[in-house]
Amino acid sequence: MGNQPTDLDLSIYLHSFLFLVFILVLARLHWKMDSVPRLILVAIKYIAISFIFLFLFLNWASDVNPSLRNGSLYIITAINFYMLWSVILTAFEYPYRKALKRCVTDVCTGLDLENAFSTGARYYKLRYFWTSLTSGISPWKFTHAVAAERTRNDLHHLFISLDPETSIFGSRLYAQFLRHKLAQEKGLPPEKRVVAEKTIDALENDKWLREQTTQFLDHLLANPEELLEAGLKESLRHEGRLA
Repeated sequence: MGNQPTDLDLSIYLHSFLFLVFILVLARLHWKMDSVPRLILVAIKYIAISFIFLFLFLNWASDVNPSLRNGSLYIITAINFYMLWSVILTAFEYPYRKALKRCVTDVCTGLDLENAFSTGARYYKLRYFWTSLTSGISPWKFTHAVAAERTRNDLHHLFISLDPETSIFGSRLYAQFLRHKLAQEKGLPPEKRVVAEKTIDALENDKWLREQTTQFLDHLLANPEELLEAGLKESLRHEGRLA
């Protein structure tokens, strides 16, 4: 019992040191990967947390009721656990953002895209791990679905923000997909293969068709509700799935 104040002193100073380390690590990671607007928001967030930590530290250092001092220490411990989680999460996010940035600042290679998908999947699975535990379905299925959707959306919005024609989920991807499927159809009659190849060529080379296909895929990925009056309702009625 006689060592309790000393133990508390050591504990609070250790927590203060860890908090400072976490802040420095987070600052470096965000500085290397974030844009200026996001960097400002992150800075505001961690400045607010730092003020809370400082208030609790000063509260602990003052001559207040011992139970309040212990309460401050418990909250500081909780803050450091949150900071540790933030460091781990940001460490997973950094290679993902780096891969995304490489895809738009340099000539994007197949390896860059593979890295973007793989690092994005790891990051989002970790980010939504706690949410998956209360999702009502298998956590593995939940995180897998969320990671796939978020990574796809990030890549789509990243490319579409630069130029609608450069979206990797645009008309050129659709044309390449059709060519790939056509090459796999070994039993397709020659005359049908010729017609299919001409159709794909038209889709790939005709500017109007290319623009409309890209716009359709953009709506499908980002704003599917905009397709309601542009053909979705009629399509469902034709299939007998909408009254």
